[in-house]
Amino acid sequence: MKHLFTFALAMASVGASAQTATNFTCADCHGEMHDLFTELDAGKVIVIDWVMPCSSCTGPTLTTYNVVQSYQASYPGRVQMFLADDYGNTSCSSLNTWKANIGVPNTISFSNAAISMNDYGGPGMPKIVVLGGSGHTVFYTADNAVDATALQNAINAALVVAAVEEQNPLAAGFSIFPVPATDQVRITFTLAQAAPVVVGLYDPAGKLVRTIQDGPLSPGPHSATVAVGTLAAGLYAVRITDGTHRATLRLPITH
Repeated sequence: MKHLFTFALAMASVGASAQTATNFTCADCHGEMHDLFTELDAGKVIVIDWVMPCSSCTGPTLTTYNVVQSYQASYPGRVQMFLADDYGNTSCSSLNTWKANIGVPNTISFSNAAISMNDYGGPGMPKIVVLGGSGHTVFYTADNAVDATALQNAINAALVVAAVEEQNPLAAGFSIFPVPATDQVRITFTLAQAAPVVVGLYDPAGKLVRTIQDGPLSPGPHSATVAVGTLAAGLYAVRITDGTHRATLRLPITH
């Protein structure tokens, strides 16, 4: 398939989608842990397909799988398909048997209620979403059926956003240590030129809980040590903006 997509059309697709993804942290059917936002922040495009599993899910799932697979040569490891049981009440062995029978081997299967299709407008058989970018944008949702062209366009748009973010000078020099944090965390970033910089710490609900920096800074490396020992455990975010660019890193806090 042809994967070229104009930047303007991609941005129009992003603008048309007001919804953002809902994070989850859970193990897949092979016991490997996944944090959705961490994977999106790393530049991956995640396609989630909720199934019963059932016969009516087979056709749309195969279409989705074929579209996702068409990206593997050009974007190895960047576009991933998650196959999720609709309510997390089907055993992993049954789900894996179903996916083997219909022929979708290169998918990551989940049976966990933490991955809720109700976060994206309610149930569908199947329900398919495309998620991407550090803004955790929902680029596509479909219930019961899937349009291969629309799905491909959504993935292309998500890849464009990820590519732009990779060129973000703030993201290139932005880091947090240690991860996870318990008592304090050191945040570092580098400015190519003087800029008004705002750095904030956001709680798992997206609420600003601490302003770390707010004001002009000179070019070069900068760092700040932030105490987090009094914060409740959970998955936080540190966001930086210089008025032109924005970057976000996930910060799990444990005690």
